[in-house]
Amino acid sequence: MKIAITILIAFAFSLTLYSFANPSADTYSLTIEVKDLRNSKGVVQFALYNKNGSIPDEDYENYYKILKGEIVNGSSTIAFKNIPS
Repeated sequence: MKIAITILIAFAFSLTLYSFANPSADTYSLTIEVKDLRNSKGVVQFALYNKNGSIPDEDYENYYKILKGEIVNGSSTIAFKNIPS
């Protein structure tokens, strides 16, 4: 009987932790595509900001997320994922 209660408590505890660890319900994705770039090779750096007053940021110190996209045929596409609302 003690083993069954212990297993039930462990299951309930793990289920509770799982419910807090699932942020996907309130997250979004943002896809950005840049066309007609002057170069056909290299990379483009995309910076995403989430605070007022954080732009301009010439030294990239205040960004929320940053990604680099490869330039292919004069364009580049990236996707920021798991962005909270």
